[in-house]
Amino acid sequence: MNKAQAKKILGLTGAETPKEIKSKYRKLMHDYHPDNTQNDASSKTAAKINTAYELLKDGFAKSEVKSSKNKKTQTVWKAKENKNAFTERPILHQIEDYDGEVIGTIEVARGKYIWTMDEEFPMFLKSVYETAKDLLIDARGIGNEPAEITKQKYLADLTYLLTSQYIDGLTSLQQLATKEGSDFKVSAMLEMESDKAIPKVGTSLYPAGITNHRLYIRNISGEILGYLSFKDDRLYYVIIPLLEGHAVQVKMQVVEKKLKARSKGRYAEVALWLRLNKERKTDIESKNLKIEELLRAYAQQ
Repeated sequence: MNKAQAKKILGLTGAETPKEIKSKYRKLMHDYHPDNTQNDASSKTAAKINTAYELLKDGFAKSEVKSSKNKKTQTVWKAKENKNAFTERPILHQIEDYDGEVIGTIEVARGKYIWTMDEEFPMFLKSVYETAKDLLIDARGIGNEPAEITKQKYLADLTYLLTSQYIDGLTSLQQLATKEGSDFKVSAMLEMESDKAIPKVGTSLYPAGITNHRLYIRNISGEILGYLSFKDDRLYYVIIPLLEGHAVQVKMQVVEKKLKARSKGRYAEVALWLRLNKERKTDIESKNLKIEELLRAYAQQ
């Protein structure tokens, strides 16, 4: 099979971008995959579609490099990149009409960009979420998907791992927290267990461990009271990875409630101080290994 035949099988004109070709391939494989049709003819067609896509995909990287060299102006996002991140991600912007209503989202750049304040955080999370979805699809291929609850669990875990690669914890902490000497201070909430009494103002609290990316909190007697949450969503993606990586030490104390929390449950307002460990270690390689292991496990579901 040559490239002309491959384009004909996929129904391409030759003007499509790699992303559009991939989208076309996925749709065709969904229509003809034997797991969906239970038909011998469809199975043969699916094999041809897969072969055609693999042939064209080999030229994606070369064509993108060549086209980028020929372009005098490119959209460049002004942010640092984590060159060791597992994959690139899109930078997304919302498009609004004359009345300020959101009518769509466009990709303005793509790379291993670190999140900055210039990028709206909901758009950043959407960017990582879409990247995680694409990785799961590529890992498993087109066909029968696992149960929705299983799929969502893998998607959540992968999104979290990727997010931690695109956030510089120290830089973000400096921007989002209040500096007090050598410590950083943020406001947090202790989401209480239903059978626990809310601790009094001034009570010191202690970390009890992290489970499923939640920091559980205990009192001085060792009793688990609940878990930590944040009024500012951004802090969750900054502080929890720092704690998981043993990059900071923490001190917590119950304070008087000042702001109305979003939590509908019982909670205590907490002042959280963080002090950076002098010997901080990066775990870029281990995160990439975790991502690879997760994708392999998902492919086998």
